[in-house]
Amino acid sequence: MRVAVIFFGLARGIPLTLDSIQRHVFASNRAAGLSLYAIASLNLIDTITNPRNGEFAVPLTPTDAFLLDAQAYRLVRQDDAAIAPALAAAQTQPDTFGNDWISVRNHLHQLASLQRAWQLAAALGGFDYYLFLRPDLIYRDELRLPDLIARFDGDGCLALPAWHSFGGLNDRFAFAGATAARAYAGRLDLVERYCTRAALHPESLLAHALAEAGCKVCALPVHAQRVRAHGAIKEEDFEESVADLPLTPQRLLLEDGRVQFRAPP
Repeated sequence: MRVAVIFFGLARGIPLTLDSIQRHVFASNRAAGLSLYAIASLNLIDTITNPRNGEFAVPLTPTDAFLLDAQAYRLVRQDDAAIAPALAAAQTQPDTFGNDWISVRNHLHQLASLQRAWQLAAALGGFDYYLFLRPDLIYRDELRLPDLIARFDGDGCLALPAWHSFGGLNDRFAFAGATAARAYAGRLDLVERYCTRAALHPESLLAHALAEAGCKVCALPVHAQRVRAHGAIKEEDFEESVADLPLTPQRLLLEDGRVQFRAPP
């Protein structure tokens, strides 16, 4: 069983998150007999500014990406040209976060890194499953991939954290079969159409993408804490905005913008 472990987003906080990634992702699953192939598709920036996170022109160290010791890298200098059509579409609607499009722009850049990751993984080929991880998270629990694989029924299945769903589905990390992985990683291409009817909202966009692709979703029982560029570790409330995700994968429906699941036949 061959699994692509895909890191996406920014090389932020990796010296603080690396131990949890090595222990709870790689060591435990390799001991269970899985073959893990790490791909790092990360955006390179000199400083990060995100007022929502208390980050103001905090410098980043691009070489931290190599601490992940991935077998394949796609490191790209972040450039607004890569997200220009999606950003223009988002700006036809209200700014969801009300911070002069900083958070929306950051989200679109993250989606661009995901898209590039999928292109690289598809070119490499030969993977049975895909694990998408942000490298700036401390993973507090083991990601027991064999247990998730045993629940899956086909390559359209995907497991997500139930917490911090905010009316949609948590988009911070995921484990998926090939069809669901394609939908998860290809959200940037949906933004223009999505924004013809609603303001861009990360969790709602993910729910829309998975519902449109006919994916089946279940719970991934793992908790993770965000690490900021200045080294602060976010105290998470894992009881906040918890989605009622099923134990075994089920198709989801979006009715009046709310996620619902079909009962099994």
